[in-house]
Amino acid sequence: MDSIKSKVSNFFNSASKKFSNLSRNQKIVVGSFSAYFLYKFMKSSTKKPKNLNNEIVFITGAASGIGKQLAYLLAKEGAKVVIVDINKDMAEKVADSLTADGFQAIAIECDVTSLESVKIASNRVRNHFGDPTILINNAGIVSGKAITEIPIESVERTFKVNVISHFYTIKEFLPKMIENDKGHIVTIASLAGIVGLNRLTDYSASKFAAVGLDESLRNELNAQGSNVKTTCINPFYVNTGMFDGVKTAIPMLKEDFVARRILEAIKFDEKVVTIPNSLNYIYVLRALLSVDNFDRYLKGSRAYEPMKTFKGRN
Repeated sequence: MDSIKSKVSNFFNSASKKFSNLSRNQKIVVGSFSAYFLYKFMKSSTKKPKNLNNEIVFITGAASGIGKQLAYLLAKEGAKVVIVDINKDMAEKVADSLTADGFQAIAIECDVTSLESVKIASNRVRNHFGDPTILINNAGIVSGKAITEIPIESVERTFKVNVISHFYTIKEFLPKMIENDKGHIVTIASLAGIVGLNRLTDYSASKFAAVGLDESLRNELNAQGSNVKTTCINPFYVNTGMFDGVKTAIPMLKEDFVARRILEAIKFDEKVVTIPNSLNYIYVLRALLSVDNFDRYLKGSRAYEPMKTFKGRN
């Protein structure tokens, strides 16, 4: 026992000396990682997941990528899934595949940038399944250009798809959720909505707006004493094809991995989720470092580089 105590004591003494020799910025980085992993270790896991059976889930951008993966996962949980997408043929293929496997699903063609189109889609789902109890605002686009190269029409469309459409869908479905005191609104944002990055000015700005919308909505519902839940998802680059050509220091996330994490967040009513979890330290770094030092960190971690080789979807 004394030998074990001695080894533990020596370990902490050695770690303390090494830590004291670090620069201020290095201490902040190490401290951030330590605080994050301590938080994860202490986080309670006693909460029971909610049952999604017979929930009516309206998913935008669900004909491909994360939305498609989510549709399959939610259907397997017993949910009634609404495949909403501007691409009618692809949406119908997903819905047909689900119904062929015995699940409940319908496809609805919808341009989420059009309020009229959203209203038509809303009426269709109400007539078929009823009022959605879970809304997943997943549709998104990216231009991947420097601000001097982006046509203003492209900027406007990015905002319409990535955030204005959220207002359209939320205003359609939230009133009934509030009336029933039950529901869940999921915002698929991005880490680019936490940290503004090179050649992503329009995309980052739209995702910052989506993050702000989620936070304001959450507090608005809290102020009303509502039981309607909100979840904001902030993933790293995902290999859906939207960011083709991008070269990252760590591997891109697989869409099925991201979808499974989103499903978990919905079942446990998590409020803000970073994917992967290990990148949560970014929040701490941003809070502790000066603007100049945080910019140096981004440059040193090659965060400026990935979008230089961006190609995007054909």
